[in-house]
Amino acid sequence: MGVRGGPPRPRDKDALLLGELDPLRLSFAGARLVHPMRLSKLASTPQPLGLYVLAAHRMVPSSPIGGEAPRVTYAEKFTPSASTPATSTEAIRKPAGGRPVFITAIEQSFPRPELIDGDHELHAAAADTPYRTMTYRNELVTVGGVPAWVLTVLGAVLVAAVAALTASRSRRRRPVPPPPPVTVPPPLA
Repeated sequence: MGVRGGPPRPRDKDALLLGELDPLRLSFAGARLVHPMRLSKLASTPQPLGLYVLAAHRMVPSSPIGGEAPRVTYAEKFTPSASTPATSTEAIRKPAGGRPVFITAIEQSFPRPELIDGDHELHAAAADTPYRTMTYRNELVTVGGVPAWVLTVLGAVLVAAVAALTASRSRRRRPVPPPPPVTVPPPLA
């Protein structure tokens, strides 16, 4: 495991550490898959966890270990192939050793890190069901700060009003034919 330029450190002991950190790659020789979390118990601010696990199967944590319920945000089998661009999958190819692996992404939040009571022990899920989080983004289209749907409705009302006004004017302008001549019947004798 190598770190470029050493870990980032704040210059002042009371300063906050801000910015991105390089991913941490851990590997252990053992029968159980464990992600260390006990050190996070000492944190004074809420702790987010983004964990990516490469294993033979889809993996799930055994328990929430004092945080909110862990959520699987991605799970899918990855099989390296010659057609897969190496640059986009390099982070997976090397640890996978060219073998197919199941990638499981797990997110979890620890709003009160002092409640962390152990390390994450992960085990194979009941099934290797693929999963992808779908994000739908809705955007309100505006024109000059006014929602476009309002302008559409106002436009339709305006067109209907103009059509009604035009129809009523054309009815008023129609010449009225003179009444038919009145014929008086002859007197009755």
